[in-house]
Amino acid sequence: MPARRRQMSFEDLGTPLAEATLVVVDLETTGTDPSTDGITEIGAVKVRGGEVLGEFRSFVDPQRPIPAYVAALTGISDATVRDAPVIGTVLPMFLDFVGDAALVAHNARFDVGFLTAHAARLELTWPRPTVLDTLALARTVFRRDEVRDHKLGTLAAHVGASVTPDHRALSDARATVDVLHAIIARLGPAAGTLEDLGSAHRRTSPAQMRKKHLAEGIPAVPGVYSFVDIAGNALYVGTSRNLRSRVRTYFTAAETRRKVLDMLPRAEQVRILECRTPTEASVRELRMIAAEKPPSNRQGLTPEKALWLRLGPGREGLRAARLARPEEDGSAQIGPLVSRHDLEPLKALLTDAVMGRGRALEQHGASGTPLKGGHRARIRRALLEDPSEVLDHVAGRLRAHVAAGRYEEAERLRRTTLTYLAAARRASRLRAIGAVDLLVAARPSSDPVIGGRGWELLAVRHGAFAATALVPWSTDPVAAAQELAARRDPDLPVPAPMCQGHHQEAEILLGWLEGEGVRTVLVEGTWEQPARARFDAEALAERFARTAPDHDESTDTGTDADEDPDADAAGA
Repeated sequence: MPARRRQMSFEDLGTPLAEATLVVVDLETTGTDPSTDGITEIGAVKVRGGEVLGEFRSFVDPQRPIPAYVAALTGISDATVRDAPVIGTVLPMFLDFVGDAALVAHNARFDVGFLTAHAARLELTWPRPTVLDTLALARTVFRRDEVRDHKLGTLAAHVGASVTPDHRALSDARATVDVLHAIIARLGPAAGTLEDLGSAHRRTSPAQMRKKHLAEGIPAVPGVYSFVDIAGNALYVGTSRNLRSRVRTYFTAAETRRKVLDMLPRAEQVRILECRTPTEASVRELRMIAAEKPPSNRQGLTPEKALWLRLGPGREGLRAARLARPEEDGSAQIGPLVSRHDLEPLKALLTDAVMGRGRALEQHGASGTPLKGGHRARIRRALLEDPSEVLDHVAGRLRAHVAAGRYEEAERLRRTTLTYLAAARRASRLRAIGAVDLLVAARPSSDPVIGGRGWELLAVRHGAFAATALVPWSTDPVAAAQELAARRDPDLPVPAPMCQGHHQEAEILLGWLEGEGVRTVLVEGTWEQPARARFDAEALAERFARTAPDHDESTDTGTDADEDPDADAAGA
């Protein structure tokens, strides 16, 4: 169904600031390093046109001690967050609160750096929002002869903020809202659009000015765009829900990425591929990058490359593998892994949990001695079905490390365990969707293409995108699903174990299928995932809590998978 186009207007030059939704966020943390420190509190205020639309606030258990000086500064202690949810619970709720809004923070590099780092560790899709930094904007608007510095407290007092920042997340976010509004008022017409505000403290480069005409005539629809050189070769490929708005940002001062600025002088054209839905656009982007390998795209978007931790057939042990293999021969694999540096720690973790540390090093260390049948079966179970044995082992070691004050060792072990859980969960999801011959699902949509409420349908074959459609609410989704099932995409990847070669595409589709309101309409084959496969951070936190000396088992809720003989599988 072709997308409807509308006549361009002055509003197409950018998003009017009065209509832009902004989420002003502030974090409290255990330190300053996103790779090692945790978040203790998230506070945010959602505003549009000067009106507060909602607020978000939650303490977060950082699962590590809060330094005394941080507790003294923020008033957030270990006792404060003892019963708080972990970041794996809070961050998805915060991202739902943000939605499609732009993010605003004072010293945004700090707050957004923590959010993106934790999203990556949890394998959550980061929505790549527009980010505004009130610190950078304030340095442009309020000169040093007007304010002594640009700290949030100084600026809040200077503009007469209604809230005094006090190193607590929500209070600081509320104060930042008042500072932001003061900045907008000071900029006046120069901040008429969201894009203008985002680039108010920067200047466009000469190349951006010369190439700005390349953004003319691009429609405001979902799709894929590619910057191409004079020979027609792709230099950079991207995707957006709104091609017109996204491409225009490349020619504003908000674009500061060196790889993009270096690419623009060579660009002679912007080609577009219109798509029915943003999901289709994301898939088409992956396939185009894999086929054309544009030099300016970021690393990591190479679907044909992967790294797995594989338990071989027979008596073979754990090893690295570049290709996923069928598992009918008794082998098993988890991944894809983020880094090759994760391999040895994961091998040590699994063999230590099953065989004991000394025996693991002796029997499966440098010598590479094959695993015995019983040990091998238990490791395979930990890879495919049930992490309980590994988590019980890790929880005991973590408690011993903490009791002895060995916090760095505890943190290294915790990270390795989270890497294992993430890799096993990725593999479990890929294994499930890759086994389905055909799956068609629907979710509610309010896309203007269908004139209001309707359905977005998605067809998946063996973990690969097959087709999509937008249909009005009054249309029978079953009939539309049957029509999708009859379509054949000539670019459809060949079915492969664990979606090898298109695992990134499969994970995009899995994210869609796990969204709110999704309904399965048509299935050919089996679509299910192991109910025992609790490969998540919360499972580790629960096991660790049980090792506390004062733990009361009678307060536990839920049932261990190994105590529930009927929990073999559940339909997804």
